[in-house]
Amino acid sequence: MEIMSSAIAAELQASLCLPGASLAVSPIPDARLQLALLQLEDTQLLLDSRSIQQWWQNLPYWAFAWAGGQALARFISEHPQAVAGKNVLDFGCGSGIAGIAAAQAGANVVAVDLDPLALQAVSLNAELNRVSVTTVADLRTCPDDLDMVLAADVLYDISSNGDLSCWLSQVPAWLLAETSDIVKQRGHLPALQQIAHSVHATLPAIGDFDERVEVCIYQRQINDG
Repeated sequence: MEIMSSAIAAELQASLCLPGASLAVSPIPDARLQLALLQLEDTQLLLDSRSIQQWWQNLPYWAFAWAGGQALARFISEHPQAVAGKNVLDFGCGSGIAGIAAAQAGANVVAVDLDPLALQAVSLNAELNRVSVTTVADLRTCPDDLDMVLAADVLYDISSNGDLSCWLSQVPAWLLAETSDIVKQRGHLPALQQIAHSVHATLPAIGDFDERVEVCIYQRQINDG
């Protein structure tokens, strides 16, 4: 169903540079929540080369529920004790799916993303799910008392890996959701322990984004006691 009119929703929808594109409230069954996601009249993306180029240059990452985010949100919903009562950073939050799942589980969540539209999407999605998530645009303004970092679908962007490695080395605990192939390509990350895996397809299922992939959940505990 299409989302109700609001200033944030209107700005987000105006940023979708595809014909027939809109935002719709979509249930994410594996994550037990709902998100405002991209909806297209033509899911095959039959566009001319110029339109395709513009689309990829302005891809609204926040308008998708990526496979890793779904896997991490599912893990949190099934293991709420992993985050309950903790101060959590949702790194490269996108739609906010992982942070919202953590907030539902009782965590105090701060979401950060370089894209200001993503932060607006998080606010909208948090409201849809009746939870509170704080958004920040600069990692330097994040709280100093973080207990955990959540990260999903971020290792593809090499430019963000330095910041992620820094946070993973500073914060006591973290949960990372990625495919095993990508993790193996990023050998500079701290030692990883795989604790779960599940199979998901990115939503909405458009074009080449409908492939089901196995996502692994990794953790690292610096202080075991």
